[in-house]
This record gives sequence, C-alpha cells and structure tokens, in this order.
Amino acid sequence: MRLLSQMTLAELQEEMERLRLLIEEKKQLGDSSQLAVYQQKFFMAKSYYIGTGEFRIGGVYRVYEHDQPFTIEYFNGVFAWGKFPDSPEAVGFPVGMLEMWV
Repeated sequence: MRLLSQMTLAELQEEMERLRLLIEEKKQLGDSSQLAVYQQKFFMAKSYYIGTGEFRIGGVYRVYEHDQPFTIEYFNGVFAWGKFPDSPEAVGFPVGMLEMWV
C-alpha cells in the first residue's frame, strides 16, 4: 500500500470510503479497539485530502470527541498543534479531526 502522502486525491477518497465502511462494521460488532485504529487512519487520510489550507493559526476549532475549543498555534505537516483553554501544554491533532468552533 502506498503512503497517504503519495496518494492522489481520488485515491485518498477511495481510502476514506474503505475506512468508513470498516468503521461502520467495527461499530456494529462492538470492536472498540479496531474501531479506534480505523478512525485514526480515516482522520489521517482526511487530513491529507483536505490539507492545512483552510485552517488558520489563531483559529478556534472543535476537535473530534473533545468538548473544549482548540486554538491552533502552528502546523507540522498535516498536524495542527495548539492548546485547549485549560491546558498550558500544546497538543497535536491531524487536521482531519478539526471542525470550526461554532
């Protein structure tokens, strides 16, 4: 299998669809450990698909399965690094896990 960073947008779309189907299957089976693995792979594929162009340093976003706003401080590849309001330590997430904080 090719690296996500070497795939075309069409290949990334196919990979995301393949992973989405596996995620649904694992949810139905109640296989939480495999579900978590496939979700992370999906978010990485999505990150390469969307890139960092639509995200802004200083922007506030919602992170998948987190309740607090996340403020981006910098990017490293397809990862956004920043902080939650109650934490002094920077953490990184694939940009595919981020949505606008509304």
